[in-house]
Amino acid sequence: MNRRKFLTGSLIAGLSSVVLPPESQGQAKPDKAHFPQVDLPLLGDDPAAVPFQVSVDHPMEPDHFIRSLEVRLDTDPVPYKGKFVFTPANGRAWVAFQFRSGIGGVVKVVGECTRHGRFVATREVRVAEGGCATAPDKSARERIGNAVIRLPRLLRVGEVVEVRTKVDHNSYTGLALKGGKFVRELPEFYVKQMLVFLDSQKVSEFEMTSAVSPNPLIRFPLKVTGAGTLRVVYTNNEGQRWEAAQAIRPQT
Repeated sequence: MNRRKFLTGSLIAGLSSVVLPPESQGQAKPDKAHFPQVDLPLLGDDPAAVPFQVSVDHPMEPDHFIRSLEVRLDTDPVPYKGKFVFTPANGRAWVAFQFRSGIGGVVKVVGECTRHGRFVATREVRVAEGGCATAPDKSARERIGNAVIRLPRLLRVGEVVEVRTKVDHNSYTGLALKGGKFVRELPEFYVKQMLVFLDSQKVSEFEMTSAVSPNPLIRFPLKVTGAGTLRVVYTNNEGQRWEAAQAIRPQT
């Protein structure tokens, strides 16, 4: 069996989902469409940049949609990886980014539906030790900024498209691995938040920690409803801000 087939089989075998109690006893019974689908390698080649994607195949209607997806790896020294908040303007509920992992373990994704409460999916990842122990580069604070947005060339009203956005921002956890334990030596430095706007409407928000990989590349969906301006605003944990904007001009 080749490595690709082995990894594919391992990923399927390593995925499990559970449902948490609904917030309201009067809500309708949820279906399988609510469960997060996690795309994550079983073996992470780089513990400082583990590729991750999660999606929920669920309608995004004004009165019934996936409100958020939260990612944790509780065995890591920085367990909280991020939380992505959606609105119906996204068109779908999915997000992709890279994160650090100190020792690997079971990644837990908590999805929240506006009607049916919370749902959990888990997936195991194995990495070499040390992904959360990051020494700061002397020029880490000099090479920051330059936020960009990338959209498909052809846009049509009604389509849900993939948005790619990136900001140059080195980051570090401030932790060091000593004697098999992570100890704090310096304060953290990282991108803390990403806000997404379509004209004046807030589309989504991504809350991050120092566990998100440096120079974060984040992919997420957007439903094309007409012409407008897509804007992304990044803020780091020291309050610095960077912004990027991209015009949306659908084909007629």
